[in-house]
Amino acid sequence: MRFPVRPSGENFGSSEFLNIAHRRKTVAPHPHHSPSRDQKLDDDRAERSCVSASDPVGRFHVARQRGGRPIAVSAWRMTTEDRAVADAVGGLYGGVPQLLDTGDEYVVEVLTRRDHIPVLLGGRGAVSLRMVMRGAGETFHVCDGTRFLEPAGARGSLCGCPASLADRKAAAQAGRGPMPEVRIGFRLGDVPELGVFSLVSTSWELAAELPALTAGLDAAAVPARGVLRYELMQFTTLSGIAVSYRRPVIEVGRPKVLEQDAVRLAA
Repeated sequence: MRFPVRPSGENFGSSEFLNIAHRRKTVAPHPHHSPSRDQKLDDDRAERSCVSASDPVGRFHVARQRGGRPIAVSAWRMTTEDRAVADAVGGLYGGVPQLLDTGDEYVVEVLTRRDHIPVLLGGRGAVSLRMVMRGAGETFHVCDGTRFLEPAGARGSLCGCPASLADRKAAAQAGRGPMPEVRIGFRLGDVPELGVFSLVSTSWELAAELPALTAGLDAAAVPARGVLRYELMQFTTLSGIAVSYRRPVIEVGRPKVLEQDAVRLAA
């Protein structure tokens, strides 16, 4: 099913975006099937675990699901429960809103044409990291890397995770430790009136970059201008195998890059 939207090459005026923001309907939050994976790790479970009463108006993803398998896309994918938000994102960044086949749930996706999105971040609190381990359909370890956050009975006690992120990654790959869940909340730099969007990622690389990101946010004015990238990574293993994947990257305070990103579409 398709919804009529303004052609992607045609711009909306600021007053029209304000009207869209005012017309947005309120939808009761509920978990929805919006699978995405980052470096072959399951971000879908991380995404659904973050649903709360303060749900964002939309979510950005690094992949989509097809036939039960994660499929990488060449540009940002956005899902929302609000048709007006989907129309606005499609009008800004290309892509036609499509209703997902999720049974009784109302979820719309937009496969944009943009791999760089200008964003606004509300300081250090816009970024968070927790370490999570799941199994047998349940979550049984949630910590901040040093102390437990969940379950409630263990909150504040030492979690036993290694101090370094490299050692945590080795433990996770061996099935003995939790995975990172990075959550970033942001507004679209082109139309902040739409509300707060989110990205939830299990990328170890993004987790490693968080100290530099939070330092940049501490030094920047609020809201901080940044850019959300969907970056192609390529390398060759020692055995000569070519490997490529895409991952999220977020940068703060690079005005020249932001000006270029405003007109750059994904190839």
